[in-house]
Amino acid sequence: MMKTMITETGVTFKELEKNIYSWVCQIGCEFTKEFLERYDRMLMQERDRKKYRHKGTRQTTIKTVYGEVTYRRAVYEVTEEDGCRKYVYLLDEALQLDNVGLISTNMAELLVKGITELSYRECAAKVSEMTGQTISATGVWNVIQALGEKVCEEEAQLVEEHKKGHIRGEKEVPVLFEEADGVYVRLQGKDRKRSRQGKAEVKVGIAYDGWKQTGKGRYELPDKVVVAGFEGAKKFHEYREAAIAEKYNLDEVNERILNADGASWIRKVKDKSTRFQLDPFHRNKAVREKIHDTKAAGDIMGLLEEEKTGELFDYLEAYTNSLSEDREIEDAKELLRYYRANETGLLPYQSRGLKLPEHPEGLEYRNMGTMENHVWSVIARRMKHNHTSWSRRGGNHLVKILAKKCSGKLHEVTEKLKRPVFEEEKVEELYGEILMSAKAPKKDGKGYEYPVIGHMVGLEGKICGNRKKLLRMAGF
Repeated sequence: MMKTMITETGVTFKELEKNIYSWVCQIGCEFTKEFLERYDRMLMQERDRKKYRHKGTRQTTIKTVYGEVTYRRAVYEVTEEDGCRKYVYLLDEALQLDNVGLISTNMAELLVKGITELSYRECAAKVSEMTGQTISATGVWNVIQALGEKVCEEEAQLVEEHKKGHIRGEKEVPVLFEEADGVYVRLQGKDRKRSRQGKAEVKVGIAYDGWKQTGKGRYELPDKVVVAGFEGAKKFHEYREAAIAEKYNLDEVNERILNADGASWIRKVKDKSTRFQLDPFHRNKAVREKIHDTKAAGDIMGLLEEEKTGELFDYLEAYTNSLSEDREIEDAKELLRYYRANETGLLPYQSRGLKLPEHPEGLEYRNMGTMENHVWSVIARRMKHNHTSWSRRGGNHLVKILAKKCSGKLHEVTEKLKRPVFEEEKVEELYGEILMSAKAPKKDGKGYEYPVIGHMVGLEGKICGNRKKLLRMAGF
């Protein structure tokens, strides 16, 4: 019925919705412009006049979720102690716009959430469609790089504080489970030319204190710490340790157990007191890839399941000596070397006679081996497929954001940055001034607490086109 009525007037509901949304966004932009300029004038009046010398105003534009807001703010000349002069904007400093450029925090949050699921081009299109803002793929990329750089800076600061012994998490647990793995992604440009294979490894690490049951046969890792990056083994280990220490009080941890595939960089970063366990997925995958005889592969898998490591190595040596083809011999020897290098981790931690402390209430101790799923959900799903390729710097920034998301800390990408905090009294005062400047009719009428029809910011000037139609349909 409503659609028919609107169509008869020449406007479909779809058009009406778009027009009203555009109109409201325009009002929001004009209100924000008025607020910022009034706040700037307030800062101008309250400034230290001896320090800040007024040098006129300059125009700029900030991107918000409801559109671009163009406004003017005062520029001041400041003389430093060494006699050098510089120019500053008090309003820009109050808004902390140097963090991510002229992008509002709300806008940045939308872009961060979108980029973890979509490409830069798709994210730009979706955000432009859902908001009153138009942003390009390059614009999204610039914001993500700025935010990613801030995250990297925070990581470096955390590492330095950890080295000084200033980092100690509040959560105390008896056992800490850790896993690590790597995934290769394609490189682009100069980075690709510098790499022999055209790929680079993204290192991923997680830490958690147990499994929480969420349903029948379903479990989650409630307080996991997830880290990732293109860094070398040493730098990655330093940050991994710092991130874990920020969450957990490592002085109270009795046992640390690391599950991994046995890669050389993982063995190098393993803490001396940490017990190593060869990841079951990679352990069994190696048998399927290196043992060509089906029966022999079954026998080896059986010995692994029965945890008979002594018999396992005897069987592998006898099997290798029975082969005649060079390829099969080399594959069998490679499997034997792999198992020898990780002999201490062949048995799961439950089978080593460890006397683990009682698990925290609400948690369980289960078989480890969630790394493959995390590698997929953290990195591979977003960065490895769809013919995507990355620069080391740009890819590393996105990796950091993806790790934050998997840790449940995606909000920290923008919330940890300094954000403007307007004084509540000043905000209320400015709101009142802006609304009072939009004078209401002298007579309110009878029986109404508020004016039925009042003046709104954004309705000044000539009213024509879609705005005129909307006003008529709304009864103005």
